[in-house]
Amino acid sequence: MKNLNSILFAIIVVSFFACETAVREKPINEYYDVDALIDKQSKLLTELQPKIEKSIEVDGKQETDTMEFDSLGWKNELEVFKLADINKPTLYAAYEATEEHTNDGKIWRYTTEKPSLGIEYLYVYFDKDSTVTKLEARYHENNALYVSERNFEINFKKSNDYSLLDSYKIYGRQKMAMKDEVTFSIESEVVD
Repeated sequence: MKNLNSILFAIIVVSFFACETAVREKPINEYYDVDALIDKQSKLLTELQPKIEKSIEVDGKQETDTMEFDSLGWKNELEVFKLADINKPTLYAAYEATEEHTNDGKIWRYTTEKPSLGIEYLYVYFDKDSTVTKLEARYHENNALYVSERNFEINFKKSNDYSLLDSYKIYGRQKMAMKDEVTFSIESEVVD
C-alpha cells in the first residue's frame, strides 16, 4: 500500500509539472490586457471624482447631460469596453498581432479573419514613452435574433507616468429580426 501511495504521488507531481510547462509555452499575455486597463481607469476615476459630459444619440434624437459617478457607477460605465478584451485563453493565437512605429509612438494592431469571435480588431496606441494614448475596437455579433455592431474609441491623456481617461465614444447599429435598424452613438468627455 505504501508503494502504491508513492507511485500515485509521483504521477501527481509529474502531471503538475507537465501542465505548468504547457502553460508557460503558450503565454496569453502577448495580447494587450484591456480588462486590467479598464479596472485601473475605474479605480483612478473613483479616486479623482471627475464629472463627465455625456451625449447619447439614438436614430437622430440626442440628449446631453453632465454626470458624476461613484465606484460602482464608474465600473458600470466602463464595463462595456471589456468586450474588447481578447486576452482570453480561448482566443489564444486567434488574432494576428502587428506593431507599427509612428512619429508619435507606436500602434499595436490585433486583427482576425474570424468574425464569429466577436472582436474584429483591437488597436492600442502608445506615445514615445510607451504610455497608452488611445484604444479602438470593433465588436460584431450576428445571430438568429439580431445583428449588432459596436465601435469603441477611448482616448487618454498623460497624467504623471500613466494614462488617464479623457474621452470615449461608442457608436454602431443594431438590427433585430422583424424590426427596423437602430443606430446609436454615445460620447463622453471628462470635464473635471
